[in-house]
Amino acid sequence: MRKIFFVLSLTVMFIAVNVASAQMAAKEEPWNLKASYIEACSCELFCPCYFNTHPDKEFCKFNMGVKIEKGNYGKVKLDGMKVWIAGDLGGDWSKGEMKTAIFTFEPSATQEQVNAAMKVFPQIYPAKWGSVVASDRAPIEWKIGGKTATAKLGDGTNGSVDLAVVTGNDGKTPVVIKNLTYWGAKKNNGFVMAKSKHHYKGHDLDYSFEDANGFLIDIESSGGGK
Repeated sequence: MRKIFFVLSLTVMFIAVNVASAQMAAKEEPWNLKASYIEACSCELFCPCYFNTHPDKEFCKFNMGVKIEKGNYGKVKLDGMKVWIAGDLGGDWSKGEMKTAIFTFEPSATQEQVNAAMKVFPQIYPAKWGSVVASDRAPIEWKIGGKTATAKLGDGTNGSVDLAVVTGNDGKTPVVIKNLTYWGAKKNNGFVMAKSKHHYKGHDLDYSFEDANGFLIDIESSGGGK
């Protein structure tokens, strides 16, 4: 009986070590992300979330149309993928806790790419999320032209973003905020200010905002491989 217990103990230890090793290996996969965003939220322009631990309301509900220009997680390539991220940051993230993030991927994305993307995006948004959904699929339209930008989820019924870029005193040049970090990304080209009209409906969320915060931004980041 003692011998059986010893063998069982060794087996459990072996499994635990291998599970831990697998988890560490997964965390150590090298990853890179270069992406362009059409983004909007419920705050006034410009979002105070970047300077405080709370929004200008009791919530910060958002929509992001993300186009991955180039990316990978290990050997899985993410180039050309479009992703929609919607949700609510809540009203207080002084403890790094946020409410909900819902990821929608295009039908063309393989499950392997979805799994890989969901290893990368938490590095960009390193918060304690109350709920994360990554099972939705829908076509995503993404377009920037001149001083406007549009992103649409499916036929637009469940989500859309329309941005009108804000210009400076000359009435021509976009207003850009630089030297400001975008979440966990290592680099960005600046926040191009815009007024937004956006909405989202799904997963018990239903919101719509006009004349709200919006911006365009390109980010770059990388990690893993240690």
